[in-house]
Amino acid sequence: MNLQINRTADGVIKYPPHKHRDYEIMLYLEGEGYMYTAQGNVPFKQGTILVVPSRVEHGSVSQNGFRTISIEGGFGSYLHFDTVMSLADNELQEGTVLAKLIYANRYADDTYLTSLCTAYLCFLMQRVEIEDKIHRGVERIVREISQNALDPEIDLIKILLTSGYSEDYIRACFKKITGKTPTDFLTDVRIKHACYLIDIYKDTLTLSEIAEQCGYVDYIYFSKKFKTVMGMSPRVYRGQ
Repeated sequence: MNLQINRTADGVIKYPPHKHRDYEIMLYLEGEGYMYTAQGNVPFKQGTILVVPSRVEHGSVSQNGFRTISIEGGFGSYLHFDTVMSLADNELQEGTVLAKLIYANRYADDTYLTSLCTAYLCFLMQRVEIEDKIHRGVERIVREISQNALDPEIDLIKILLTSGYSEDYIRACFKKITGKTPTDFLTDVRIKHACYLIDIYKDTLTLSEIAEQCGYVDYIYFSKKFKTVMGMSPRVYRGQ
């Protein structure tokens, strides 16, 4: 493998935009911030692994500084991403251990260095497979919530546990992927449907009837949730 292995200095606040001819794998040893690209910002923290495709311009920003180990070259035959892929190190921190070993042996015999990089690549592919499984699980949860959102007896916990993961873990994954908690996502679906019903049937349905059709048996609770999402009460929304 034709490799370029680097480590940023301690406490770097900003790394300017740049691009590479091959894939770059960056493991963040410390710090918190985001990588910025044309496709959007990708957050990072200690233990985050970002896989950057070739010729994708990117840079990193952190308020309090960050430190990374980056490895470039020789991965194009195995990795096929169009955008930056964000992965998390596992509980044993194997990604961090391997990245540090690769950096420490960057001037070692090619055979040994290649074997370390191969092990690192295998680790990354396992993480990609795990992340893909989690994404599919969250997508199923999104569909289940959307299809059953208007049922006042919807059981969120039961839906979350169909993923095969613990409730707390899949809740955290759901928020990471969608930007919302499962409860907030359910509320958004219900309130958007309420807005639709108010717009179409404001002269034929009462607000209490609309609340019931959106899965709320308590109008006061519905009104509170509506105001949280829309910034106004359902009565004010109807009078616009």
